[in-house]
Formats: sequence, C-alpha cells, structure tokens
Amino acid sequence: MINKPSKWQQTWLVTSWEFSHFFKWKQELVSKFIMLSIGLLVFVWQQVKDDTQEYYRIAVAAEVSLPQNSESFQFVQTSLDLPTLKNELREQQKWDAILIEQITPQGAKRVSIYSLDKQAWLELLQQFLIKHYTLNYATLLGLQAQQLALLNAPASFDFSYLDERIKSDEKASSATAIGSLVLLLVGMFTSFGQLFVSVTGEKQQRVTEQLYACMSPQTWIDGKILGQMLHAIKVMISTAITGLLGYALFSVVIEGKSFDVSFMDWGMLPWFTLFSLSGIYLCTAFMASIAAAIDDPNHSAKTSIMLLPLVPIILTFLVMDSPSGWALHFLSFFPLTSFAAMPVRMSVIDVPLWQTLLSFSMLLLLSLWLRGAAARLFKMGMNMYGKEPSIKQMLHWMMSDRSTN
Repeated sequence: MINKPSKWQQTWLVTSWEFSHFFKWKQELVSKFIMLSIGLLVFVWQQVKDDTQEYYRIAVAAEVSLPQNSESFQFVQTSLDLPTLKNELREQQKWDAILIEQITPQGAKRVSIYSLDKQAWLELLQQFLIKHYTLNYATLLGLQAQQLALLNAPASFDFSYLDERIKSDEKASSATAIGSLVLLLVGMFTSFGQLFVSVTGEKQQRVTEQLYACMSPQTWIDGKILGQMLHAIKVMISTAITGLLGYALFSVVIEGKSFDVSFMDWGMLPWFTLFSLSGIYLCTAFMASIAAAIDDPNHSAKTSIMLLPLVPIILTFLVMDSPSGWALHFLSFFPLTSFAAMPVRMSVIDVPLWQTLLSFSMLLLLSLWLRGAAARLFKMGMNMYGKEPSIKQMLHWMMSDRSTN
C-alpha cells in the first residue's frame, strides 16, 4: 500500500518544483563566472593601460603668467614660437602639453592647450589652471586668498532637528532606505514575471483537473507562493552581492580607494529581512490569485492588476524624504504598505520597538488571511475557462468561507 504524502510534503514538492523550474544552477554559476571575469578584465585593463606619469611638463608661452608648479604639473616658460613648440611636442616629445594665452576682443583671456592626443590628465590640468586664473583675478581686484575663500564658501550649514528620533548619519540612512526599496522592486518584478508565465501556462494547458485530483488548491498555491518567494529572495541576494561587487570594483580598482561599506546601516538587516519576507509573501499570493483569473494573457486587462503590489513601494519612495511626516507614519502601519514603509522609516528615524512589532504583527495577520483568500481565488480562477471572472465575483470569493483544504 502506497502512503499518500502529507500536506506539508505536497507543499514542499510544489515549492521545490516551482523553484527549480526557474532556477538553474549551471546557468547561475556561468553568469556569476562571466560577471567575475568582466571584473577581472577591467582590473587587468586598468593596470595595463595605466600610462600616468609622476608629473607632466607643460610649456608656457612667454606672454602667459607662469603658474606655480605642483606635484602633477611642472610649468616651464619658453620664448619659442608655437610652430617650434608643436614640433618639439610631436617629434621629440619634450613636452606633454603647450599653454598659449590670447586676449579676446571683449578683454577676456582665452587659453589654448595643445597636446599630442586626448588624455585623462588634461581635465586635471584644466581644473588646476582655473584655480590659477581665479587667484590672479582676485589679486587684481585686491582680494586676498582668505577673502576669495569666503566668497567661494560664504557659509557652512549644519542641520539640527528638534525631533531627536531622526538619525544623525543621513548618508547611511538614505542609502539604506533606497537600497531596501530597490531590492523590493527587484523581488516584485521577479515574482510578477514568473508567476504570470507559470500560472497562465498551466491554465492554458488544462492541467488543473489532474492537479486537483492529487492535492488541494490551498496546498498547490502554498507551494507556488513559497517557490516563487525563494526565487525572489535568491534574486534579491544576488542583486545585493552584484551591487557590492560593482561598488568594490569601482572604488578599489578604478578610484584606488578602500572598500568601505559604512554607508549602509547593517543593523537594519534583520528587520529588513522580516518585513521583506512578509511583503514578498503578501504580494506573491495576490499576484498568483490574479494570474489564475486570466484566461488570455495576451489581451487580459487583469494583467495590470498584478502590478498593484508596486504601489506601496512607489508611495514610500515619494514620502521617504519626510520621515517625521504623517504620510510615512501612516504607510508604516497600514498592513498593505508596511512591508515597504516601515523598514524605510526605521532606517531614517529611531522607531520605538512596540511600533515595529505592532506593524509587523498586523502584516502577518493580513498575510495569513490573504493565504486563504488567495487559495479561494486561485481555485475559482483555474476552474474557469473561456470567460474571466469579474471583479465582483473575485471579491465575493475572497470574502467567502469556503474551504480549500
């Protein structure tokens, strides 16, 4: 006698199939290998093409005011004419650049810089010369260096908030808030695309009757939700790792700085994980139930309804610059938006623990209710062929107490 698998075993079977259906280890390893290879290629190219010198010799015409030498540039004044200097630059490579100055009809100075080819250090030379001419004009106007500095930076600004909950490190707070929203967007779009393909494909292939003979609609949708959740989490983690590797490549290899990740508030990671898991479950359950009601994926108007879970993320992004305002406060408690708003609010201001626990509890209760409602919608939608249910019918099935176990 063959024992029938338990509901948990059936759920795990659907979960593992749903996850493995879209996740291929070989493709993942190949993509990561390609990404690392590109990073290594950029690093090697940066080392090979590095043609920087200790300093650059700049020939300065006799009529030009001689700038002071710096660590990168050595200015040599010469009485040679421009054709001779160009010949020395081209043939003998005695100079790295030539500096010529002319007076326009309006009385302004026009500086011409001649070089053998286009190089990155010419931008640095231009910035250095701008400072040089600024000091020259300030001297003509009778301004001292200290007065010129005050004109360039007339005041410094410090922001102090009477609301002591606002975190002082605004850079880390903003980076954490934006990063959490971006990762949630990645997870949502991943679930949307895969659920749309999976659910509508199964419905068009009419495998519903066979599956209902093996398991209940609740077990089926539970497995689908968990499988898509695992894949969304995998994509979010992969995106975060890719972003950190890209940041490391840019900061260490290109800019030559140390790899510093202090711009993120890592203490927020546990709370972000909890709210993200609950939010992804909530949105995945909603999208799966809506996808089941779609009969023709090419022309159905209900496809746009599947994008409604993006609204909480968009609303949070619009109000995140006012962390003490009523809008973000409301969104952080409203169960349909708290999964996106509360982590953002926690990253920019200090939120009392009881508020965080209350928001998370309401989110969990809504997720548990939506689990049953999604199963009822899923059962109704997958059994209807040729005609899509109306919004009124879908709301009726969501609120009904029919068992799907």
